[in-house]
Amino acid sequence: MSTLSTPPQQTFQTACHIQQDEVLELNVPEQAWQIRSGTVALCRVVNGIRHCFFTAHAGEVIFGVAPQESGLVAIAIEPVVITAIP
Repeated sequence: MSTLSTPPQQTFQTACHIQQDEVLELNVPEQAWQIRSGTVALCRVVNGIRHCFFTAHAGEVIFGVAPQESGLVAIAIEPVVITAIP
């Protein structure tokens, strides 16, 4: 799995295409993303181990969280189009 080189939060109003198995870190609490198409798995990362607990689909919004003892990532289950929203 690869991590995105240009996270969507740096491209407001522009759709970002995420390929299957790419990882988007969600460790910015002030940021939200809307999934335009596709599905992502949301996973908590503890000591480098991913614990997936939820899936988000087209039309849904996901929010970043402040990193503490663990991080949060979205992993594309299929090709995804996602847009950063303020």
